[in-house]
Amino acid sequence: MKLKDGENFESWSKRVGMYERGVALQRIAEGEDELAVLEDMSRRITQKLLHPVFKLLHNSEVKFDPKQHRQEYEQALNGKKVTADHIDTDF
Repeated sequence: MKLKDGENFESWSKRVGMYERGVALQRIAEGEDELAVLEDMSRRITQKLLHPVFKLLHNSEVKFDPKQHRQEYEQALNGKKVTADHIDTDF
């Protein structure tokens, strides 16, 4: 399912969801196992929604060097100790 001219990602993703739900309902009406149909529907929606993102990443000229990033991160910390603010240590 292709993106229409001028269509944003949100409206396209809603269209993908409606289409895949329609396909799933047809398959269920034809007697296929509901759980298998729902699992297949969720996989298909996920693949379709991630495809444009992965395509952009694949074609991107931005390269990520983990060693360089680590060095820049450590320099930015400047010797400070980092603690995760989302971990509850009061237990």
